[in-house]
Amino acid sequence: MPADRLFLVRHGQTASNVAQTLGASHDDPLDPTGEAQARAVAAHLAGLPWDPPAAVYASPFRRARQTAQAIADALGVGVTVLPGLQEIEVGPHWRGRPYAHLVTHAQELELPGGAFGFAGGETLSGVADRFLAALQGPLSGPDTPIVVSHGGALTAALAPLLGLDLRALWPDRRYAHANAALTELRRMGPEWQVIRLADRRHLPSPTK
Repeated sequence: MPADRLFLVRHGQTASNVAQTLGASHDDPLDPTGEAQARAVAAHLAGLPWDPPAAVYASPFRRARQTAQAIADALGVGVTVLPGLQEIEVGPHWRGRPYAHLVTHAQELELPGGAFGFAGGETLSGVADRFLAALQGPLSGPDTPIVVSHGGALTAALAPLLGLDLRALWPDRRYAHANAALTELRRMGPEWQVIRLADRRHLPSPTK
């Protein structure tokens, strides 16, 4: 039977998260706080009942793979890296700009032709499409997927998963995942329902 539960996790903290800058390198590693966050979310997940068993998937980016490995080690399973789960490519116009510009310069996300996203980079609907395509295999398998990805990509993917308008969801801070925050979804018929959203109660301290 297809999976009826889905766990989405943002990676732990990195230096670029502390600096609040967009477009981090693919190899941006967890910092010491991020490593502690990865251990905390791993311990939390390891304490849950798993029937069917969990399977751990990660974005190809280093920070996601490190977080996923901590979870996999705690659960005694392996990690499968899935292209398609990686963070949004913001392009040269946005790379290096502060996170705050996503709010103060939000009008720049409205692109010619009606698209919504990053000039010179990816549209948010394109990110959602490749994320959901990457999930097809895990969601079709017998195990419960735990997917470790990135803040922007998770927000983009949640819109179609929950049947919500992406433009309306994007600025809604309820859907923004802090480092190592966790979302749990359950399939109810053809639709996914939120069990918990961007939850960080398992973390040792507030995150950025």
